[in-house]
Amino acid sequence: MAERGSARWLESDDFTALELGELARLVDRTSERELRHRLIGGVREVALREIFRRMPEYLRPARAEGFDAVVAWQITGAGGGGVDEYRIHVHDGRCDVLSGHREPPAISVRTDPATLLKIVTGNEDPVTAVLKQRLSVRGDLALAARLTKLFAVGPGR
Repeated sequence: MAERGSARWLESDDFTALELGELARLVDRTSERELRHRLIGGVREVALREIFRRMPEYLRPARAEGFDAVVAWQITGAGGGGVDEYRIHVHDGRCDVLSGHREPPAISVRTDPATLLKIVTGNEDPVTAVLKQRLSVRGDLALAARLTKLFAVGPGR
C-alpha cells in the first residue's frame, strides 16, 4: 500500500491489475506534484495504455445509444515535449479503441497524464479541469458535453 503523498504504486508491476476502486483511492492519496513527477517515461506509457485498454469496459451502453463519434485524446508530456494520441470510436452503444485511424475526429480532448488519471478515477471533474485550463476540448462541443455521461468513472461506477 502506498504511503500518503507517494506514487510508488505507479511503478509497481501490479499497477495494471489494480481494481478501479483501489486505483481511485491511491490517486486520491497521492499529491498532484508526485503524480506529475511519476507520470513520465515508461510509467506514463504503461498508465496511458492501461487507461485506454479499460475505456471500453466503462462505457455505459444505454447512455451511448445514438452517440457516434471518434474522439482523439491528445496526451501531453511525451518525450521531447510531444503529444501521444489515442483514439476511440463510440458508436452503437459500444467503444472501440482505434489504431491507425487518421480521419478527422469529431472531438479532440487535450490534457496531461496526471489530469487524465484523476478524471478517469473520479478524482477530478472534467468541467473543473477545463476551467483550470488543464483540459481543452475542440470539435463538436455538443457531442463533447455528452462524453462525461457516457463513461462510468470513480470507484462507485
